[in-house]
Amino acid sequence: MLALPIKFIKDAAKSVKRICEQEFTKVADSVLTELLGISSLVVTMFTLRREDDKDVLHLMCAHRRNIAICPKCGAFTDSVHEEKKRCVRHLDIWGKKTFLHFLSRRFKCSDCGKQFTEELDFVDQLRRQSLDFEMHIYRLCLSDNRKDVANREELSQSTVKGIFLRYAKMRINPAHTKRCPRVLGIDEISLKKRHRQFALVLSDIERKCILDILPERSKEALEKWLDRFHEHERKSIRYVSIDMWQPYYHAVRGMLPKAEVVVDRFHVVKHLNERITVIRRKYQRDAPKEIAEVLKGSRWILVRNRKDLSSKDEQKLKQILEACPELRTIYLLKEEFRFIFERAKDRDKAEKYLRVWKLRAKYTGNSFLLKFVKTLENWWNEILNYFFEMITNGFVEGLNGAIRSIIRRAFGYGNFENFRYQVMAEQNFPTNTR
Repeated sequence: MLALPIKFIKDAAKSVKRICEQEFTKVADSVLTELLGISSLVVTMFTLRREDDKDVLHLMCAHRRNIAICPKCGAFTDSVHEEKKRCVRHLDIWGKKTFLHFLSRRFKCSDCGKQFTEELDFVDQLRRQSLDFEMHIYRLCLSDNRKDVANREELSQSTVKGIFLRYAKMRINPAHTKRCPRVLGIDEISLKKRHRQFALVLSDIERKCILDILPERSKEALEKWLDRFHEHERKSIRYVSIDMWQPYYHAVRGMLPKAEVVVDRFHVVKHLNERITVIRRKYQRDAPKEIAEVLKGSRWILVRNRKDLSSKDEQKLKQILEACPELRTIYLLKEEFRFIFERAKDRDKAEKYLRVWKLRAKYTGNSFLLKFVKTLENWWNEILNYFFEMITNGFVEGLNGAIRSIIRRAFGYGNFENFRYQVMAEQNFPTNTR
């Protein structure tokens, strides 16, 4: 009769019962011990089995030392009270799934009589994977979604998830995340498209690392996060970079009265570009057909920095500005506004330039541009605070891009805490070392 194919077992604990010692071959040299790389084990026997469609290597191992240290009195003992077969999954050897078989030993202390299970340097108690293999899985989860990792490594998804969360919680440095920054970045990120569900991202702009991510972007959530710091710690926050959202501003003013609020320059320019887009749409809608054709496909040409335009786009821009004098005036004002932020080196000079710019913008009489001028006036001091140290939310925006890639990779998260640990593990550094 044909032998039934052997099924690959994902759970290492079950492999103990599915393999007998007669299947093993004694090791003739120390090659496998050296490849194993665990100083406390010696490979004594091995077997290579075909399980499902893959080759699986099973290694029978012996302990190098026959003594243990009593956790109660600290004495050495060699009195073995009980032995039990144990199997754990290890890193692949020669590209083959590898399992380690050894005896889990309980000792009895000769001095105080305490019975205890020995602590092993390559695997934690009650774990079914070696420490090296768990770290391998954790690192894979930092760049891939857990389902793909589970399929590739022949593990259950729950096992991969458990390993990742265990190491993420252990390796995120609490002292690092609880340290008050000098420059605090505050921004939000959308968790789901068209659902108005936002998370609040808090970062240290100087050290370029994430501090925390909160499940909502409310004023109360931000105040609660700031409140966990002592008053003297909060005084060390000198600058807070935000976009133009009132709840952030009021939370910062209430909790950090000594900090300077800086409105991110890129959000300011973004608001101006949005006004330009509205003006261009109205102009295109009301203009004669020949001018409307010239404006067709001009959205990004008008809002992009002129120095970044290709020669083809530059030619297109010249056609637009010649055909639309009113749009030309507004476009030049936009470029002048950007130029002020790039060239002004101190707050006083920047304020003089912006006052002149504001008068010229008002002189156009364009209702859409006047809305931006109103926004500029409402946030005047906070926008000018940029020129103290040229602080921007550029790092925060890059961080948001990385977080979006995490969401896309996992096709969304149902549990916010799991999402938070994933973000903190990938973006938070330095981490604890084991």
